[in-house]
Amino acid sequence: MPPLLGDPAGLPGRLAATTVSAGLAVITLHLVENPGRFAAALRRSAKTSLVMAGAASAVATCACALLLTAIPVPVGHGAAAPEAKIVALPTTAVPPAISPQEAAVQDAFAQARAAVAASAGPHAVPSNLNPALGVAPGDKAAVFVNGCLRSWRDVGQSECAQGDTASPTTVALIGDSHAAMWDPALQQVAEQRHWRLETMAKVTCPVQDLPIVSPYLGRRYTECEQWRSQIMSRLQAERPRLVVLSMSRRYHADFSFASYDPAWIDTLTKTVAQLRSIGARVLILGPVADPQSSVPPCLSAHLDDATACAPARAVAVNGDGIAAEQAATAAGGGHYADLTDLFCSPDRCPVIVGNTLVFRDDNHVTTEYAQLLAPVIGALADRALSE
Repeated sequence: MPPLLGDPAGLPGRLAATTVSAGLAVITLHLVENPGRFAAALRRSAKTSLVMAGAASAVATCACALLLTAIPVPVGHGAAAPEAKIVALPTTAVPPAISPQEAAVQDAFAQARAAVAASAGPHAVPSNLNPALGVAPGDKAAVFVNGCLRSWRDVGQSECAQGDTASPTTVALIGDSHAAMWDPALQQVAEQRHWRLETMAKVTCPVQDLPIVSPYLGRRYTECEQWRSQIMSRLQAERPRLVVLSMSRRYHADFSFASYDPAWIDTLTKTVAQLRSIGARVLILGPVADPQSSVPPCLSAHLDDATACAPARAVAVNGDGIAAEQAATAAGGGHYADLTDLFCSPDRCPVIVGNTLVFRDDNHVTTEYAQLLAPVIGALADRALSE
């Protein structure tokens, strides 16, 4: 229901709604359900009991249908927005001081910055928003549902090969769900370049060798530790040419560490060095901007002003953390991609770029936005492979 109605109260509002629902359940149990179940007329006649049960079911079905039609799914009613596009342009006139791969990265980022800047001003939610608000929460890449993204209690990693699976060039995408969300972009790149793409991901499990507790399981996250060891052994055996690593930066003390803390930075350097030791180039994808709210419900509540859901860049981006990760990656011998400009103008981080919805929740990009950025991710991968 929150994606339909908006969720301005956040977690406190949801907890209050749960409490009220539980109270109403108790009241209706005693005042409606039990009197009906134990009514003498119904207990004496099976036929009467079945008729009443059927009638009650019909009433409930009609009530649900009425509710669904009375509360329509929010749809943007602003003017249709132009589709943002980023294309890989041929690098014909390259300044002698930079490589063709660096020139391609600069060109792709310039296109992305222009698209983000054009979308940063005040505007209503466009009528052609893609994906639409009603379906956005379920807009997940295939790896989220086909077992390639391992769940909390899973260990081991199934083979999730895409692109040109017979190619001698293997690229591995590893990390947590923030690696999985980039799979649509890298899949597109792999198909274009005839690479074999292997995606290895596990929920709330960063690859760095950090002791980890799962607040969701309420215990030490042993499955994460086992999975890390298994994929490192697999990478050692498969020896991909490039490893692309991405992870959430929303880890906090409940996990026994926090994103950007000294242990995080130190183990990032060690992880990059370990991957480099197997002969792979390493590309670390920096964090996405933090939208500070679940975006579809926020936009549902602000159809006339999408900028109400667009946080200031200073709030959405941890510049010091990114700088620390960048230095740590370089120390380990890898490449680091600061993605901030793919999400933010100098002042603000719009949650709609062109007609494309950027986030499907409060931290994962939509499949459509990942695909829009595929030329940028491809240019970054090409640069990492060339150096």
